[in-house]
Amino acid sequence: MTSSSLQTSLEFLGFALSDCTVSVDQASAKYLRLVHRTALELALQNRFGADVGGYWLLVDQIEQLRKLPLYYSTQEATLVRNAIEAYLAAQIDSWA
Repeated sequence: MTSSSLQTSLEFLGFALSDCTVSVDQASAKYLRLVHRTALELALQNRFGADVGGYWLLVDQIEQLRKLPLYYSTQEATLVRNAIEAYLAAQIDSWA
């Protein structure tokens, strides 16, 4: 099996939420609590069994989280979107 065929067979499933440090601009920072709370509400608990545990965001839940800015004004939507992307990046970085 070549590395290119291996890469095409891999698929991103999601990640377990964890404590992490989020780097985001000050204007978007006020939305981080909302983003975290929404992520927890969307997350699937113990998705891969009690042995693995945790709250998991899979692709479907990440897509739903990214729809959150639709419920805000145009000005706030940009800030919410920035907070979501910073939150997701920090979560993924904490596993890397």
